[in-house]
Amino acid sequence: MDSLILNLLGGLAIFIFGMKMMSEGLQRAAGERMRSILRLFSSNRFVGIIAGCLVTAVVQSSGATTVMVIGFVNAGLLTLMQSMGIIFGANIGTTVTAQLVAFDIYQVIMPSIIIGLALSFAPRRSISNWSGTVLGFGFLFFGMFIMSDELKKLSDDPAFMQIFQTFKCAPVDGVIPPLALLGAMAIGIVATIATQSSSVCSGIIVALGAGGLVDIYTAVALVIGSNIGSTVTAQLAAITANRVAKQAAMAHTLFNVFGAAILICTFWITAGGEPVFFKCVEWISGGGDLPRQIANAHTLFNVCTTIILIPAIPLMAKICERAIPLKNEKIKYKRLEPHFLSTPSIALSQTAAALRKMLKKSWKMADATLRIYNKNDDENRELLDNLDDYESDIDLRQKDITEYLAKLMLTELTEEEAEQIPLLLHCTNDAERIGDLSLNIRLIMENISRKKYKFSAEAEAEFDELHAKLSMLATLSVKLLATKSPELLETAKVLKGEMSETLDLIESEHISRVNAGTCIAEVGISYLELVESIRKVAKNLYNVIDRCENFYERLPKVKRPAAPLPEKA
Repeated sequence: MDSLILNLLGGLAIFIFGMKMMSEGLQRAAGERMRSILRLFSSNRFVGIIAGCLVTAVVQSSGATTVMVIGFVNAGLLTLMQSMGIIFGANIGTTVTAQLVAFDIYQVIMPSIIIGLALSFAPRRSISNWSGTVLGFGFLFFGMFIMSDELKKLSDDPAFMQIFQTFKCAPVDGVIPPLALLGAMAIGIVATIATQSSSVCSGIIVALGAGGLVDIYTAVALVIGSNIGSTVTAQLAAITANRVAKQAAMAHTLFNVFGAAILICTFWITAGGEPVFFKCVEWISGGGDLPRQIANAHTLFNVCTTIILIPAIPLMAKICERAIPLKNEKIKYKRLEPHFLSTPSIALSQTAAALRKMLKKSWKMADATLRIYNKNDDENRELLDNLDDYESDIDLRQKDITEYLAKLMLTELTEEEAEQIPLLLHCTNDAERIGDLSLNIRLIMENISRKKYKFSAEAEAEFDELHAKLSMLATLSVKLLATKSPELLETAKVLKGEMSETLDLIESEHISRVNAGTCIAEVGISYLELVESIRKVAKNLYNVIDRCENFYERLPKVKRPAAPLPEKA
């Protein structure tokens, strides 16, 4: 008996390991495209359901999909209604695991392991990324084979079988015993919470059926419990998230609970002395074996409840909003979402978005200080009064981005993803320096104002030209962090060259004016200090533009029409 239990646990370990390896391999090979699908195809509930189903079927984890969705909602990338469609679809997609393991294809175990290992030595990453998927597929069925074989042996033990008789859900006089049903559901809930994977739990249920330890009725009760237990993953992910993300997690729980309630109600609707749901499963399975019936029951359950509850999405959204109200508070969206660290491509994209906001704010500081000389209206003075707060916020944003990227470096990254991190860090430092330079420009301007210096007409025209070009350069830098546009990049490069030439020419002409005595020396020195500060701001913007060309191409993006050259940031 001890050896049987040991072999059973060993088979379970190999099964879970294979599931994990296959899921991670699929995410590495196709994960970025799958995550893009979630964003691009979430515009309405029906397309969202298809997207959630597809992504979950590919990555083999409804938990990964729902956590990803909670992260999107917490970052403000999805609304509650959009997230609900995807979550509904994830429940259908997760049934693919049970369908997969119900196949009797044990002859592919060794070829899969051999091919998977061979692929891992491929020099091209696009090929080697699939090694984990193929290898995991082999281990998945190898573990399933061991579990089924050992469970069949255990089914001959009367004492062991007695344990499974405790919550046997076979109908009595055409009716499933309520207590046995609730007990089996409770076991399914606990097992799923313990493994943190409904896919693993459904695989185990299929193995129990193949081993003859559970019948179709008990297996369905375990599946119902597993579906409810799977919602705990989303609830845990939403603990530190905003209230909208908490509403999305609640919607997941409500859907699975309502779906379970709907299915249970059908157990007391009989046809020929048997619950109608199981009649449907038998008909769909066409006389297939018990593992196939369990897999079909799982799929039928989730597909039917999704179809029934689609019209109720707005109502469920209102229930969630009432249960977890926003209380008229401003929702704080977290751009640097911790849940995205497990999906580096999204984490990098979100870092670029956070960097864009930081750069936009630091330029706002610089622009405000440059306006002090001749455009210092009430709005600008109000901004200048809060300049120190802006600087503190910029420093905090730099700290947050740096810490986020440091955490991302500890995860498993592809070579291309790893190359992005130093580029983003350097750009963050450039944005922070622009904020520091703004304070320096303010000091220069305050000195000019206090001493009542007045630039010559030529110097004022040059200053306005520099300010205008710097403003366009800043706007282009921000735009290039948002979208890959060859036209904007080319425009930025041309403007960068023009800016450098203009700075050199203005410095040269101003020095000539000072030497010729047409400009007061003290005013000339302040003007040159101002031009030098503008040069430093421009240099930091140059750095951002140059790096955009290198890193943005590899980040997830949505195609947008190229924008014309803007006039200001």
